[in-house]
Amino acid sequence: MSRFLGISREPEFSPGKVEDDRAILEMTAARLRERGHAADVCGADAEVWPVATDATVVFTMAQGGRALDRLQQWAVRGVRIINRPEGILNCQRHRTVAAFAQTDVAFPETALLATTEATRVPAWVSAAGAWVKRGDVHATEADDVVYVADMNAARDALRRFQVRGIASAVVQRHIAGTVLKFYAVRGGFFHCVPPTAGGETPKETARRIDALGRRAADILGVEVYGGDCVVGVNGELTLIDLNDWPSYAPCRARAAGEIAAYVLAQIKATES
Repeated sequence: MSRFLGISREPEFSPGKVEDDRAILEMTAARLRERGHAADVCGADAEVWPVATDATVVFTMAQGGRALDRLQQWAVRGVRIINRPEGILNCQRHRTVAAFAQTDVAFPETALLATTEATRVPAWVSAAGAWVKRGDVHATEADDVVYVADMNAARDALRRFQVRGIASAVVQRHIAGTVLKFYAVRGGFFHCVPPTAGGETPKETARRIDALGRRAADILGVEVYGGDCVVGVNGELTLIDLNDWPSYAPCRARAAGEIAAYVLAQIKATES
């Protein structure tokens, strides 16, 4: 059995990004093999997975309930998993909102609602505008994250979720400013996508985004992660999303090497 095993993301959780998501996982495995190690990759929705022993380090992008249940069984046995199932689940919005509410993480005012509770849409939506997002997994289609200008539009979005069988949603206050996407690996790698092609994110802004992302990732318990941050008109930062193991498309080659190094360090840690 390989000492390293990658589990890819289910296609339904990679809308429009199946190839990108698979590419970062495969490239990470390739970097491990280049360093002389065996590394296999299998699909999260495969009926049969390779056997994981206590000496195996698993790196996974899976998000579906069936795969996470299987991974949790391995975790209970002591298998090292990156990201851990609990951390992946914590990146579902209903958990993220609850976790950040107890901390100092700069996060927009957010209401967590059942999709049957359209009458409970907060009044501030009509004053500031808001984003209505499904409350479980990240977007699987365009209507999973929509901007609304007033309470009626927010209620309509909730009703559409309800019709689709989505039980929960978040209503998040719109934050004016520039949205910057970032990618990271715990304790080291960080990449911030500049706001304009060919541009550059100021070093101090990037440093602050990195610190905010690290704090949020530590709270949620993820090690390979990315997200979106708004830089407001006065320079204030607000985290609007944190995702477990994104595609790293803008920085894939460098990120794969950094992730592989992090994964390899976990094997060394188990042997020390």
